[in-house]
Amino acid sequence: MSAYRTVYFTGDGRLGNQLFQAAFLDGFTEAGDKIYTTGMEEMLEGFDWTRPVVVNRRDSRAHQSAKRWIRRLGRLATKLRLIDGVSQPRQMFTVGRERYKAHGGSVERTRGLLSSVLYVDKGYYQDAELANTASFKLKDVHCHAARDFLSTLPAGPKAFVHVRRGDYAKWTIFGRSPLLSLDYFKRGMEAIRAHAPDVQFILISDDVNTVAPTLEGVRVFRGANVYEDFGMMTLCDGGVISNSTLSWWGGFFCRRALPVISPKGFLAHGLGIEYPVGITAKWMTVIEA
Repeated sequence: MSAYRTVYFTGDGRLGNQLFQAAFLDGFTEAGDKIYTTGMEEMLEGFDWTRPVVVNRRDSRAHQSAKRWIRRLGRLATKLRLIDGVSQPRQMFTVGRERYKAHGGSVERTRGLLSSVLYVDKGYYQDAELANTASFKLKDVHCHAARDFLSTLPAGPKAFVHVRRGDYAKWTIFGRSPLLSLDYFKRGMEAIRAHAPDVQFILISDDVNTVAPTLEGVRVFRGANVYEDFGMMTLCDGGVISNSTLSWWGGFFCRRALPVISPKGFLAHGLGIEYPVGITAKWMTVIEA
């Protein structure tokens, strides 16, 4: 991808989504280039992003109107071919007898007169290959609690088990809940234990009190925030991830000396398709969920 001096982007989503968006934006920049964003504050608060100079406006309800106008102006400028543009079109997905429209895996790019300016339209840009060139990393301060916790455990391999419940209990995609069964996590643990019989499992979850009693032998880590939870994932040798983008990045940044178990199809597990398209990485060990 060509380097630009200035990139504009209005972000959406929580931390895991913001990491994918940042990785995508990374591909358009060189050291010193500027990225003007809104809604990327979770990522910027927890991570050092070294390649571009990032100017972010915190997302809020009060700024939603301004955000919509920025998108309209950006789309108009790219439609008139005044500046370069990138977008992620929606596509139709067929699940059973139903059809759903959602962001696909393709990216469309247009060229404008002012090639030093790029507008990146709304999208999540969740392509596994983007992570390989990302220039950001977790701030080390967020690993301190995890290091202290690990220092209390016996020597030997460690693997995290990240169980996301919380908001997934109410959210639906393709007409059903994306929640993974606890059986998936148990089978994932067994797959890792086959590689390292002495592995110690560390549970990270937004519903620890419900999950911990069902997973025998796990150690429970309670980070003070999402960044400390993420820090624990990065210090482990492998893990069982949830079908969340936060969990995905935890698997990417962990040591990967042990398998990183992922559900086949990710958010579309059990439906015979993959969603988001392109989310499955080569370093994953995929199992049915």
